[in-house]
Amino acid sequence: MWAAATMWSLIFGNPLLALLRGPLAICALIGTVIAICGCMRCCNSCHWRDCAVLKHILRCIGHDTFDEFELIVLVHEAMFDSAKKDTLTTVVQITAGAHTVKTSPNKSSVFEQPLHITVEQGTEQLVVDLLTTSSKLLATVKIDVYEIQSETNLQPEIVYQMRQKGKGIQNPRIKLTMVASSADDPERGLISSTTRSDVSILVRQQLKKAQMKPGKEGASQMDVLKEACSGPLESFEGSRLGQTQAVYVAVVGPPISRRWVMGIWRDQRDFLEKKRAIKEVPLLKIQSIQADQKRNHVFVVNFFDDARNRQTLTFRRVDRNRDVWVEILHLLVLKAREQDNKQKLQRDRSARSPSPSPTSSYGYHSFGH
Repeated sequence: MWAAATMWSLIFGNPLLALLRGPLAICALIGTVIAICGCMRCCNSCHWRDCAVLKHILRCIGHDTFDEFELIVLVHEAMFDSAKKDTLTTVVQITAGAHTVKTSPNKSSVFEQPLHITVEQGTEQLVVDLLTTSSKLLATVKIDVYEIQSETNLQPEIVYQMRQKGKGIQNPRIKLTMVASSADDPERGLISSTTRSDVSILVRQQLKKAQMKPGKEGASQMDVLKEACSGPLESFEGSRLGQTQAVYVAVVGPPISRRWVMGIWRDQRDFLEKKRAIKEVPLLKIQSIQADQKRNHVFVVNFFDDARNRQTLTFRRVDRNRDVWVEILHLLVLKAREQDNKQKLQRDRSARSPSPSPTSSYGYHSFGH
């Protein structure tokens, strides 16, 4: 009897199941939605996104708004009010999900250091912490990752207000530039692999700042490089490398100067007032600009004086990355040599060009009478 009923239900369908089919389908749908929502919550705390299929599903249904990407954060400086500011050494720590990177410790809180961090799919916030060298939390700020990923790369430095967490400081802020690169980004290889790529981004940022200054719209490449290569440095005094003097360095050329020179002034005010420089080094006499391999913030300029004796100037950076000074000075020297070669070529062509014939109606002889 049971077997016959089973056969009947298989052939003609079960009337009871037919009646329950609608409510069961609704319950199944609700259960599926609840399960998906639970999975989404678990994805934020577990590592379910390690599964490529699940990652693809979360992107397709719109739960995750972006793919995994590489982020370069240029940490410029941390700013705060503190009675111990001159003696407080700080570190900036950046966290994106399970990934964390840190700057090197800095006494002045002027880091000018690029940090690479992977932002995995589903990461909602980038956490930036200001720490002491003993890992004591001084201040923090949370930045929405979607806003970072959707912003145009190489925006001018953005100052973020931080939330104070530790005693001894007030009004903490952090100045950052963030450059995002996705897996499909054609510049991914440029900005995520080598130290040279970091320097390239820092140089581009410095040039962009120079172009945005008032009066620099439509400026020539040489003028932009000059503007980008002006700023404060610390100059080591002679062979006594322990003592430094604060100076202001800028490159000047025609029409202000007869030739392209790197000038050294006591401060920016002396430079702006067009006072005589403490020292001038012609760009064409610079042999090399080298980063000091043992000291991260120091670089050396090797040049020849008028007597063709080899001289050396040693500087320590103040407000920007050391390698930015090295690269932009190097570019300026190359540009100065390029211009000098063009001028020599023009002079040689002028010297080889035939002089006007004395019998010509346009010659000097004709106009002599």
